[in-house]
Amino acid sequence: RKLAGSFPPRLGLSACARVPAMFRAKEIEEVLKRAVADGVTNAMLANDEGALIAAARSEELDHTVSAVIASIYNEYREAERFVDPTTNSSLSSILFDCEKARVACTSLARCGDREILLCVCGDKETQYGMLWNKLNLLKKGMACLAPVFLPSGVGAG
Repeated sequence: RKLAGSFPPRLGLSACARVPAMFRAKEIEEVLKRAVADGVTNAMLANDEGALIAAARSEELDHTVSAVIASIYNEYREAERFVDPTTNSSLSSILFDCEKARVACTSLARCGDREILLCVCGDKETQYGMLWNKLNLLKKGMACLAPVFLPSGVGAG
């Protein structure tokens, strides 16, 4: 399937320049909603502790889902230490199946051990390629948001 040309909307340089001044969750949610099609049921931003920052669909259940996804992501990150204890974690993305869903998750922003996760969820029939493509399109389109999540003074200059 061909993904729509307007997905995700380009956040041009002027939008990126304004982002650090104010985080507009409603606008981010609108961008995430554009990913909900072709079997994708939700797209969300969450911190690595599982707190939901923004989502295409933000129901009570989605707060639990974001916490579970963050926990799974962190478990894989921690397990990576045992594979090669001499290096820092390089995990950046994962794909996994749940009982009723498929999930693709990537790190949108990383500062030290803290991360902001971008996740795309689909039903069990959603192709992994579709999840992966939508995740990467969202990540590319939202890359200018990464500095918003960094502590003041980090990455400036």
